[in-house]
Amino acid sequence: MSTPVFAVVKYKNGIVFNVDETKLQVTQNQPTDDITQSQPATLTCKYVQKLPHVKYLAVGINFQVFIECANPEKFVMDRFLKPGIADFEGTHLEASGLRFVYSLPSTRLRISLDSGKVNPPNNAKQRSGILIDANYHMDLPGENTNEEIEEATSLHAHHYTHFVNVTHSILGLEDL
Repeated sequence: MSTPVFAVVKYKNGIVFNVDETKLQVTQNQPTDDITQSQPATLTCKYVQKLPHVKYLAVGINFQVFIECANPEKFVMDRFLKPGIADFEGTHLEASGLRFVYSLPSTRLRISLDSGKVNPPNNAKQRSGILIDANYHMDLPGENTNEEIEEATSLHAHHYTHFVNVTHSILGLEDL
């Protein structure tokens, strides 16, 4: 009998290390307001330096945002679909989700948005809004993995600023 290599370590400060056979994922569940103080990029570099023999193939920097909205399904459909375009044989479309894919220098950006609900901490009232996920994917050439990972993760704040700007543009928002 064999079990897959898998480990999850969660810290009280919201940092989570998730390692399996195919990836290392470092997340910050309690992000700071100042993106330059975000820890996953630094911690990822330190982790990789301790295990230099592991062959990493890519780096992904991910962001998740929730924008509160009274009627997110209507907002998304009004923003992106011609009225009635998706109605079929007497049925009426109730909701829609979207995915955008961009090719940036050395990076592939995927942004998805959908309507959804969140349950805030402390049992506060459930809120409706738009859920936005972004992934900045960078393949690593493999010549010097540690340096390539450090360079890719150093773009964290730059990618965040780009993500905010793209999101503003896509949704037509004045302030995120």
